[in-house]
Amino acid sequence: MCLYFRIMAHLLIIAAGLNQRKLPKPRVFRDRTQPLDSLDDDELISRYRLNRQCIVDLCDLLASDLERCTNRSSALSVSTQVLVALRYFATGSFQRVDGDLHGVSQSSVSRSVNAVAKAVSRHASQFIKFPTDEASQRRIKAEFYDLAGFPNVLGCVDGTQIPILAPKVNEHVYVCRKGFHSLNVQGICDAKLRFLNIVTKYPGSTHDAFIWRECAVCSYMATNDNGWLLGDSGYPLSPFLMTPVINATTAADQAYNKRHSKTRNTIERAFGLLKMRFRCLHKTGGCLQSPPTGCVHIICTCAVLHNICIDNHVPAPSADVEIEDNDDLPPPATTNNDNGARIRSRLIERRFTEQ
Repeated sequence: MCLYFRIMAHLLIIAAGLNQRKLPKPRVFRDRTQPLDSLDDDELISRYRLNRQCIVDLCDLLASDLERCTNRSSALSVSTQVLVALRYFATGSFQRVDGDLHGVSQSSVSRSVNAVAKAVSRHASQFIKFPTDEASQRRIKAEFYDLAGFPNVLGCVDGTQIPILAPKVNEHVYVCRKGFHSLNVQGICDAKLRFLNIVTKYPGSTHDAFIWRECAVCSYMATNDNGWLLGDSGYPLSPFLMTPVINATTAADQAYNKRHSKTRNTIERAFGLLKMRFRCLHKTGGCLQSPPTGCVHIICTCAVLHNICIDNHVPAPSADVEIEDNDDLPPPATTNNDNGARIRSRLIERRFTEQ
């Protein structure tokens, strides 16, 4: 009988403990098709690379471009089009996967990506500007000087190859020196890795020096003695474009090259950060599947979004920035420029002789 009462007492104690346990929290099923209503800033940045305020501002900017002139109830909203496109830019994933995430079809994803890319490209001049006023130029020169002590620098220029699907027309001119189809994209950046200028229209076989000679910034620099750009040995030396000294033997030349390389490294890091943020441009994402004209808009759009991220202090994805190696680029056909050589020699004599 005593055993019976002891067992019953133990059962009562166990039952009381079970009653005191906290009930599990009910599961919350979020509407996956409305990320702005359900995700916090960290989750939005992880998935779309922009925080909530930047996405809302982008939707407001593009509203007039993206609103559908239709009475159909199934027309995609501006926010849905923007989020679908941002997800594709951020991941470079298959459009069907992107569509499943947002509850739309693959064809809707394609239309949204193209529409958003074209719309952002039309507004690109608001976010990508080469400095022409004295205050901006003075600020940028000071920021570059703080990096490595290289004076009078307005920007660093370089090119990068963005893989694309083999075009149906003039396919051979899009094959770059590395053997794949691409667009050769020229970028100029400041010390904070913001793009000051970007040229996206040239096939992969086009030489960096040709793109530079044909761009608007080259014409501006040639007629305005306001500073220098820094470029690698694939660019022609000129009074406004400083390149490394080939076969540097003196201590002054070597000091110049060292500081030149450390400063010019910003454009390589800018391209690395751009591709890390927007994996559709990275080789690990395969290649851009659009025709070349569509790829031009996508690349330009990613550069705009990159600048928006920097301006709004949006943290980069948690990974090391990949530095591109373009040292195997052959030099331009004509590299001799007496004025450029004199200016570079004077700079080395005045600033780097006693380094």
